Amino acid sequence: MSSYPLKDNSKIDNDELANSKLIKSLVNKDLSELDKENFLIFPQQLNNSKDLDRNNYIFKQSNGEVWTRNVVGIISDGEDEIRIRSRFSNDQDTDFFLRYMMETVFNYNVVNTNINSSKEFSYYDLLVFLFPYYLNQAMRKGVYKEYVNRKYNDANVRGPIDIARHLKINTPFIGKVAYNTREFSLDNSITQLIRHTIEKIQSEKFDLSSDENIKDNVRIIKSVTTSYSKMKRTDILRKNILTPVKHGYFKEYTALQKIAIQILMEEKIGFGDDDNQINGILIDVAWLWEEYIAKITGWDHYGRKQELKTLRMYKYRNSDSWQQRYPDFVTNDNLIVDTKYKKSLDKRNDYNQMITYIHLLKSKEGIFLQPTDNSEEKGYSELGELAGQGGKLSTYRFFIPQDCVNYEDFKKQIKQAELQLLNFDVNDIE
Repeated sequence: MSSYPLKDNSKIDNDELANSKLIKSLVNKDLSELDKENFLIFPQQLNNSKDLDRNNYIFKQSNGEVWTRNVVGIISDGEDEIRIRSRFSNDQDTDFFLRYMMETVFNYNVVNTNINSSKEFSYYDLLVFLFPYYLNQAMRKGVYKEYVNRKYNDANVRGPIDIARHLKINTPFIGKVAYNTREFSLDNSITQLIRHTIEKIQSEKFDLSSDENIKDNVRIIKSVTTSYSKMKRTDILRKNILTPVKHGYFKEYTALQKIAIQILMEEKIGFGDDDNQINGILIDVAWLWEEYIAKITGWDHYGRKQELKTLRMYKYRNSDSWQQRYPDFVTNDNLIVDTKYKKSLDKRNDYNQMITYIHLLKSKEGIFLQPTDNSEEKGYSELGELAGQGGKLSTYRFFIPQDCVNYEDFKKQIKQAELQLLNFDVNDIE
């Protein structure tokens, strides 16, 4: 299998483009198309990402050149394998920044010695990292219930009598009757699949207790799956592959079922189960960057999701959804911070958007927060004073450490960058 290591927001080499049918097949292909195929696209709802609304591609052709976009992940068709890492990884096998953001956003502590000692961040590792998020999303709907067939043998008959089984086990008659029922149960093939996945992940020393929601949901799943047996894993897996969750209300369980099957199969159905099918896992790294900043700062967070704040354009009209606006963050000093993962700002759309936020919030400044690997450009830079009602635009370049001995060294260095950002927010803006 040919392998093509790429980085986000970067030009694809002409030789790689010429040699890979897979890359060429995905150029200018909308992510919403792939979402309907055998892909895991994260986050599940593409409309949660403001950046992907405008850059909704894995590869985009422009002026005769093909570029990667705000997407990282692994894709394969059985012949070619494409690995898209963050552009801040310093070689083709190390992506400390992506791993650190995922650990921070998902409150996930990896103690697996193989991952800690290895540079390779595999497809399987990505699945395991994402599993707790999908578990929490699904469990918000409550524990999955479905009808299951049960066999009983007692005096309280609640279903059709199983004559053959009754004669076999209740001769001579001692007051019990063998019968079958079909009843709603929390202990079913879906919850059993989740239980098997949890047990597998924990057996590999991945921590599923660092977040209270994850911890509670793991406890609930274990408590309802009373018939769990490790020996039944193959049967449970087969049943889930044959009977996917299709009900629209349980779409979160559909996604959880899909990722759980792939974890238990350890990639075997992830790639190349037929010659014509493309498979993979894609992560919107711009969304991840915004969520990471939310975690480390605690700033007021705005967005489309129900739990986030919304800025309205009109003072008195509140019913029109089209008039909602979404700055990423507002600091305690009423400064607007808009996270931009991409390399370059759009001096029309991005600037106009920020000016709108400044006006609506009566803020004195809007700051574009972007990651950089250039130590000479890190920190704060003013773009200019605004005409009209005043205010100004500026940027803050958040430095991503590059010269790191290992992952622990990277974490130590990036925590210094986080501290500088927080201190700057409090002390350095006047």
